[in-house]
Amino acid sequence: MLKKSMAQKGSIDASGRFSGHNLLATMPVIAVSYVLLALPLQSAIEGGRIINNLFWPVVAVITFGILFNNRSKIEWRFVTSLPVLSLLAYFIFSGASIFWALSPGLALSRYVAHLLAAFIIVAPYALPIRTPNTVLRLQICFAIALAINAMYVGFTNPGALGHAGYMDHKQELGTFAAVAVILSFHGLFMRGWGRLLSILSLAVAVWILVQSESKSAFAFSIFAIGFAGLLLLLCWAAGYVMKITPAYLLGAAAVAASFVRSPVERIGYRLYGDSTLTGRTEIWEYVNSQILQHPWFGWGFHSYYFVPNSPQFTAPGWVRDMPSSHSGYLELELETGRIGYWIFMIFIFASLHGIEQIRRQDPARAWLYLSVAIYAIFVNLLDSYWLVLSQLWLVYLVVTAETVRGALSSSAVPGVAGSRNRAQVRSRQRPGGFTATTAKRPAARLNF
Repeated sequence: MLKKSMAQKGSIDASGRFSGHNLLATMPVIAVSYVLLALPLQSAIEGGRIINNLFWPVVAVITFGILFNNRSKIEWRFVTSLPVLSLLAYFIFSGASIFWALSPGLALSRYVAHLLAAFIIVAPYALPIRTPNTVLRLQICFAIALAINAMYVGFTNPGALGHAGYMDHKQELGTFAAVAVILSFHGLFMRGWGRLLSILSLAVAVWILVQSESKSAFAFSIFAIGFAGLLLLLCWAAGYVMKITPAYLLGAAAVAASFVRSPVERIGYRLYGDSTLTGRTEIWEYVNSQILQHPWFGWGFHSYYFVPNSPQFTAPGWVRDMPSSHSGYLELELETGRIGYWIFMIFIFASLHGIEQIRRQDPARAWLYLSVAIYAIFVNLLDSYWLVLSQLWLVYLVVTAETVRGALSSSAVPGVAGSRNRAQVRSRQRPGGFTATTAKRPAARLNF
């Protein structure tokens, strides 16, 4: 009766099927696959820029068309959730920053591409799409990219700083391989050929990390997996006394770190014997001086580096040649000021908050989501990956959208009386979806 009444309201489809549901469910994976497999190779293809300019609008229009055609089934609790609202608020503010950007034309073109990418990934989750296979599909995409990069690394000579594979820079290859390590590690919970794929992918990803000489990416990936497991154990243990979430624990750690002088530089010295983090501190010193010139509103979304009349060209020495701030957080302040920075911090905090509800349903899936989130949060201390068309940012958006959907799914039956009835309803729900089906799980599906 409960499922029937919810379906009649239009927020949940009892069958889980609607016009274009299969295509809509694959849209996030298509976006990640494009950035992972096609975008890095376009510089070597004639007309690659035209392909990129067409891809995002076309896929976004298809996504919007399916959403509009099934608008009666939109789950508005997803749309009005804090992670989605804060992400929307950041895009609204960064869109407004185009008016005071150094190069409004370039800022607008970059903004539209990022907005469409975020829409393609997040918007499908507003409908009752089937999501249990999303992680497996992502891992297959990463396995294909691992195989291609393995051929590049195996048959080409490394650069002066390490292999870059078919990516533009060794740091990009290292970040890609680190995310592949996290996905492959949690893929060990699969069954059948999925587990074998995970073992092979994990071995290749570790080998690529070593060949790329991306020490920080390797260290952060291992740290993210271990630290995520520890945080979830703490949430589980504390659950007998009080309700806490990974967001609270990471927030407390961030507050504690604020009382330590130069924590990142100290860690760099402990790990690598280099407190400058290969010259990053010099970049950060310059970026901080630029932030102080426009502290509240910033210089404009993606309108500072390599745009006409940018103060970057007057930076001292080799700093003027840097393509980014080498810190995702400083880059947020540089581009959208303190206002944009704190809106985005709310987005990060809110995206972590729902993982506790995922843990109560599926600890292994929560481990995966939190590992990806922690890796993204910490790697942005040393490199700029927030709001860029990279596989890390897009995977983070997928994790955020799936977390919100999973959290809503766990609370979709608030009026059921008695713990037995609630447990029975939960047992009929699929992880990451709104309703259950009677279909049998494929052998390679994650055992979450």
